[in-house]
Amino acid sequence: MRTIVYQSFRTTDVPAWIETCLSSVRGWTEAQGFEYRFFGDEFLDLVPGWYGEKAGGRIPIVTDLARLLAARVFLAGEFERTIWLDADVLIFDPDHFGISVTSGFAFGEEVWVQPSSTAGLRAYRNVHNAICVFCAGNPMLDFYIHACKTILRRVEGGVPPQIVGPKLLGALHNMIGFELIGEVGMLSPLTLLDVANGGGRALDLLREKQSARLRAVNLCSSLAGTETDGVTITNDLLEQAATRLLEGVG
Repeated sequence: MRTIVYQSFRTTDVPAWIETCLSSVRGWTEAQGFEYRFFGDEFLDLVPGWYGEKAGGRIPIVTDLARLLAARVFLAGEFERTIWLDADVLIFDPDHFGISVTSGFAFGEEVWVQPSSTAGLRAYRNVHNAICVFCAGNPMLDFYIHACKTILRRVEGGVPPQIVGPKLLGALHNMIGFELIGEVGMLSPLTLLDVANGGGRALDLLREKQSARLRAVNLCSSLAGTETDGVTITNDLLEQAATRLLEGVG
């Protein structure tokens, strides 16, 4: 299938670990024989002005729609399949990672490990859109675009995080179900810390609950500079985690 992989990130003050992630995707794309397209800040211009205003400057919400509009343009042209990967996705096992989706659409599988309200750890399974795959003629893309715009039009006041990303996709998946790519996971703060340290209980639980062996993960750059679940997430921690994954910790 004629396939394009595309990503977006700012082009100034790019953390070294993000460069590592982007490089891993470019290398994998080339090895797969796919085409690659990178967007800078101009990616945000794909969405209508009113949508950006309603998003209140929340870049993730803007890019949730922009990736869909770009996919529609690609599929209306020369491509039969589009693959979006967030800039903070690291493909650490490229030799064993492939996309088997050849019709329809698919998103990523999230297993989020966090402290339990009683004791120990708990894993929550959901959908993430750090990877989005759309094939020509799929039934989801136009609906998803419509849903994003409709939800933002109806929102009054502040826009909740992930409202047109994992929250919307999770609700839809619970009702109708669709294909999830288990090889591309999501690192919560606790699993991120375990990866950086070379292992631990949270990482073990993630491996146990993930439906497939991980070949790539989203490192959750949106949490950089925060303290979540007792983990202070710094660029140094993210860099160390990326290094460990490339060394085979994942």
